[in-house]
Amino acid sequence: MKSIENSPNSVTFAVLGTPVPQGSMKAYGSRVVANNAESLASWRSDVAAAAHRHKPEDWDIHAAVSLRCEFVFPRPLTDYGTGRNAGKLKPSAPQHHTKMPDLDKLCRGVADSIGDAVARVLLKNDSQIVSIYATKRYQTDDFLGAIITVTALS
Repeated sequence: MKSIENSPNSVTFAVLGTPVPQGSMKAYGSRVVANNAESLASWRSDVAAAAHRHKPEDWDIHAAVSLRCEFVFPRPLTDYGTGRNAGKLKPSAPQHHTKMPDLDKLCRGVADSIGDAVARVLLKNDSQIVSIYATKRYQTDDFLGAIITVTALS
């Protein structure tokens, strides 16, 4: 697990598991649902629970905030050699995670989780997020998931 340090105006927490994007909505007759609704609901619940566990007691849910997210994904098995090169990263393996999911949709899922109008975990509404810095990368150690920092600006 990653080392986490919090202060009265900043909270950092880790969420374990493969990050799930806040995907596009699909219409089925008169119903509109996310095309990954089940996995998204579980991921958002995990993000909200982690945020709630690490939230400082005197956290201001009305403050403008900055959001920082680092999303960590497993490498595809095709990035590794076979036979005597099993477990070794191929020289042709990409350095950066440029495949789906889109970074902006990953951030949207986190923002909606911490700024849910009903739960109000860290924010009254995710419109209070005034800046976002986000990255996605391949796993380099045992950690798989997201490291999220929310910093109050007022």
